[in-house]
Amino acid sequence: MRLKGFLLLIAVTAATAALWPAAGGAGNFKGIVVANQRGALLIASPAGLVRAITGRASIGSRVILSGGHATVVGRASKVTIRGIVVRRIGKTLILSSNRHLLAIHNRVARSVASTTSTTTAPAPGAVVTTQVTIANGGLEEDDEQEVGQVNAGSIPVSAVVKAVGPGTVTLDVQGQTLTVPLPSGLTLPASIVGQTVTLSLSLGNDDEQGDDSNSDNGAGGGDDD
Repeated sequence: MRLKGFLLLIAVTAATAALWPAAGGAGNFKGIVVANQRGALLIASPAGLVRAITGRASIGSRVILSGGHATVVGRASKVTIRGIVVRRIGKTLILSSNRHLLAIHNRVARSVASTTSTTTAPAPGAVVTTQVTIANGGLEEDDEQEVGQVNAGSIPVSAVVKAVGPGTVTLDVQGQTLTVPLPSGLTLPASIVGQTVTLSLSLGNDDEQGDDSNSDNGAGGGDDD
């Protein structure tokens, strides 16, 4: 079973990478900070692809990466993020970009729980480009356009473990909790709470309804391969 899971992870990674080019090298990469996660910055490139680097800067900072270090060169109030829809929890979109999870508040009221919206929100597995406003230390979605689809049932993601339970693991995505089931018979040890893990996350279309409990600041992160 472990071998099968490993092969699935590699196959999905290859399929996901084909949807967009890899991020530029550290010597010439420019972007905007979209999250702070346990000593790591998540930075969106001009094309919207997110990568992680160790450093300190506030959300919305414009940075240039040189020699593995981020230098703040300005501020931004808008950012484009390209990623895969993982789940919607109330009015919060959980998006995966280059394996990194982001929680984006839906300010345009396109929640799947809404009975008044005339727009169908892209389902889990859809590749989207989102236009986001940076406000009060968080991300608020202005617009969302579907541009593709992942032809796989799971994708690899990197996130911080907030809690473990019998057959479940709860991830911390900038203050929004995401609880996912584990394979039958598997329970993770409590010692991994607070640790960054990489796991294969199901893209089932059973969108989860829940409270809109997004917070401005969060903890979590993962390093790019």
